[in-house]
Amino acid sequence: MSQSDTSLFVKHDGTDIVVILLYVDDIILTGSNKVKVQAIIQELGDIFELKDKGKLSYFLGFQVEYKENGDIFINQSKYARDLIHKAGMDGCKLTATLCKPHTKLLANEGKALDDPSAYRSLVGALQYLTFTRLDLSYAVNVTCPYITNPTNIHFGIVKMILRYVQGTIQHGITYSASHDISLTAFSNSDWVANPNTRRDL
Repeated sequence: MSQSDTSLFVKHDGTDIVVILLYVDDIILTGSNKVKVQAIIQELGDIFELKDKGKLSYFLGFQVEYKENGDIFINQSKYARDLIHKAGMDGCKLTATLCKPHTKLLANEGKALDDPSAYRSLVGALQYLTFTRLDLSYAVNVTCPYITNPTNIHFGIVKMILRYVQGTIQHGITYSASHDISLTAFSNSDWVANPNTRRDL
């Protein structure tokens, strides 16, 4: 069992690896050796009633597409469409940006929402969307501190994010088949720039 995810199981067998991810009654099973993966499917089938749906194409809102060059493209376009529909924004005007540069919200800016449940639900759903939409991470995280007492100003940012998502609905993340992969990360501390707490953002 994985230390970071109790529903993820990893089996090492010599140089081979088999990975099982469980969610209620759905299972993703993959590995480096097709014969060993099939053997585990057979073992599980002897204990539980299983339906092998073949190559993974959809799982918990994630759509998986296999490219001819071996790349795997994952997006959440159906999930995003459902989210936009839930927000009542199917015909919304698109925007090319998530939020204004250097957006910083004040806790008491604007009028408190009479019913904050929609705000909370949409922000939580947007957080799930950031699994394949890393471009949304900053803007979504800007809205998170106001879950308890959101205002119309905070909700305006959420709606702007959804307008951006509507225009970039097919965006996702590609896992390259190339073994020549490098990861580059940038970090910038803006030193006590949070206008509410005077801490780093």
